[in-house]
Amino acid sequence: MIRQRESRIDAGGQDSFLDIVTNIVGILIILVMVIGARVQTISLKPKEASSADVTKLMEEVVRLEDAVVTSESELVELDEQGAQLALTVADASNARMHLITAVSATRRVVEEQKQKVDEDKSRRVEMAAQSDRLKDEIEQCNLEADGISHSPQATKKLLAYPTPVGRTVTGDELHFRLAAGRIAYIPLTELFDRAKAKTQRSGGSSLASMESRVETVGPIQDFALDYVIEVQVNRSVGQVYVRSREWVVKPARYDLGENLPDALARQSRFRNILASVTPATTVTLWCYPDSFEEYLAVREELHRLGVSAACRPLPEGAPIGGSAEGSKSVAQ
Repeated sequence: MIRQRESRIDAGGQDSFLDIVTNIVGILIILVMVIGARVQTISLKPKEASSADVTKLMEEVVRLEDAVVTSESELVELDEQGAQLALTVADASNARMHLITAVSATRRVVEEQKQKVDEDKSRRVEMAAQSDRLKDEIEQCNLEADGISHSPQATKKLLAYPTPVGRTVTGDELHFRLAAGRIAYIPLTELFDRAKAKTQRSGGSSLASMESRVETVGPIQDFALDYVIEVQVNRSVGQVYVRSREWVVKPARYDLGENLPDALARQSRFRNILASVTPATTVTLWCYPDSFEEYLAVREELHRLGVSAACRPLPEGAPIGGSAEGSKSVAQ
């Protein structure tokens, strides 16, 4: 907007100057025409006109011609000055454009520098806050180190086991439940045998009534077994397969079994069950979070006896169970 206004002002100034020059030239032309007319009138008069008047008129004509020549010279000079002024105005306009460009570039550089300064300031503030956090952590660590250095040293017993090599259990397997700080034998083999016998007895019923049916056997030694039987028919060979798809062991109560000192005693039920194990037998321990220390003690005793042990950790409240698609225990 400013550039257009200045261009408009410069054009208006040049037009005014040209108007003045044109007016002067017009006046001079009119004067020349008037003088020419008077000279013609004088030349047409009879010769009785006085020579003094003719001489005076001739002098006036010469003077006017000199004025015309002078005016023409001044017009040429004014044209040259006008051209020079136009060049000066153009140079001033170019200089102004360069100045505006330089100011814009300088302003952009200033904005970039200001942004960098703000970023540096933010970075310094963040680094200062991080430094304060590190100082607090170092001070906390120093306090903890002082507390540890002045606290009595407790000797802990480290359990040394050979490098564990996992193997999938394929032979006999005994199951124990560790919960509430007690260990209880799970008669899983006996429960499966009873479930198998019950399924065979009900084999005479229709297949439709046996599909996805939930059955229960037990309790045996305070444990019952819920299982889902699944019937598969292979019509190409005319065979019917019945299997347990899923099973869940339900204890009669949560605090079943012997506490750890009683279980590790010489005539305990735990010892009597372990007396029948063979080198191919694996003991699987189903352990809940509240009995992890008991699990470590039982595993140490099994390692001392040379019995393979497998652990099945369970979250709190989860039942003991499995399925046909589940994984087998891994003994170490």
